[in-house]
Amino acid sequence: MTSTGVRFNRLFSTELFCSFGYFSKITSTQGGTMKQTYLTLVFGILVIAQQSIAVAAEKSTEAEAIALIQKAQEYIKKNGVEKSIVEFNKLDSPFNTTSDINKKGDLYLFTVDQKGYQAVHGKNPKIVGKVMVDMRDQDGVYLIKEMAEKCFATGKGLVAYRWPNPVTKDLEKKKGYVERVPGQDFCIGTGYYY
Repeated sequence: MTSTGVRFNRLFSTELFCSFGYFSKITSTQGGTMKQTYLTLVFGILVIAQQSIAVAAEKSTEAEAIALIQKAQEYIKKNGVEKSIVEFNKLDSPFNTTSDINKKGDLYLFTVDQKGYQAVHGKNPKIVGKVMVDMRDQDGVYLIKEMAEKCFATGKGLVAYRWPNPVTKDLEKKKGYVERVPGQDFCIGTGYYY
């Protein structure tokens, strides 16, 4: 059984978790009616939907966000800034989607310089090449400005703010983590919901 199936069983404390095909076969071989087949289909869809919600609800941790930034720093060191910027801006980059280095797929990379210029944004190409220093959250936190200030003052930093979660559609607490790229005039960052 998959970890999602185990999670489903734990959530409902029952052994009702069975494959849709097997359940359908039982109802039809026992003289099931069209209504039973329909209910079986609905049950199957609900099981699949529950599994999808459980997987989507998983959030990356601070440690996973920092590990992603460390991988990005290694990539920059190995491949250079220009090639890294191209890679980090790809929506399907392993840095920005579910992969071995981004296991839950909810992290993505961005860059920021002292003026708030963003050469990279792994989820929203419309931000690339723009100065976003005036970007604020719902509570008025200037998140890009604060990230740039912390990063250039200490070499790294965390900024807490609230931001819409694209998975849950709710306004949630989020932290942006940034690190200065050695020998460069920009910082690389990611954010995680908590």
